[in-house]
Amino acid sequence: MNVLGYFAAAALAVFASSVNAQNSELANVACEGCSLQQMEQAALSEIDVGGVVVFSVSTGDIRKFIITWDRSVHEAPIDQPLENYFVALVRFWHENGGTLEMNYYVSSSSWDTSTGVASSTAGRRASLRSDAPVPTTIYEALQNPAKMNTVMERLDASWAARGYLAYNTFANSVVLKFLNAEAGQPVAVLNFSDGSRSKATYDLNEKTWKPIPGTGRDVHGNVVPEKKEDFVKEGQPTIYEFPGGWASNAYMDFSRYAFDYGIRLDFREGDTSMICTYESDDIRTEVKCMGIR
Repeated sequence: MNVLGYFAAAALAVFASSVNAQNSELANVACEGCSLQQMEQAALSEIDVGGVVVFSVSTGDIRKFIITWDRSVHEAPIDQPLENYFVALVRFWHENGGTLEMNYYVSSSSWDTSTGVASSTAGRRASLRSDAPVPTTIYEALQNPAKMNTVMERLDASWAARGYLAYNTFANSVVLKFLNAEAGQPVAVLNFSDGSRSKATYDLNEKTWKPIPGTGRDVHGNVVPEKKEDFVKEGQPTIYEFPGGWASNAYMDFSRYAFDYGIRLDFREGDTSMICTYESDDIRTEVKCMGIR
């Protein structure tokens, strides 16, 4: 081995040691059904330099890569805590009918166990008995933290009552969550009575359920903004679909929500979609939303 090669190998060994010591902070990305080559490409797309985990729950494949300064990809061994977590995750995926999502109905405080999941047969309506109101829409959930806290409390009560046994098995077999909530964790899909939804995940450290930011969707699948700047996603023109037009409940909820953020909408009879953009002058930038048909 030449001197340059020796120092490169030594640097890689130090890098790998550092990555192994910080598994809970590793970047990670899902690549379902991917080949090794596709996983390497996913790793390169995810970060510039450092450690990254690429995984496929459906095939039970997980790999750790180290990307060095010259953009070369080196595979590193998976350490035991991360492997244990992934094994438990894949087992849950199979027991839960090939999905990491668990449907929870907010109005009735109940889990959907109709998919034939054998391990989820108890506690279907386990909930906190309380007269505290819960939100009926995702908009109400975002605007009324007290009502959303009640939903989280009822989820906690359901967990304590063993309300979803497949998830209970998973949570009892892991210590930390190493993978992200987008594709590497079991999540509760919170279904509101109007058909809108959002997601929550269980915090293993604090032993409580928490909403996942950015997961709100209305009845038509539109992403529900959580801040004024979110109405225009990443600075790009953003389209919202309202098939029922200006008289629909979905549009009325959206318009009231936008009004509270100081956004005026130009949406007229016959319009079925809306495009939101930024409009700037020398003084300020405003969100402008206009109906289209």
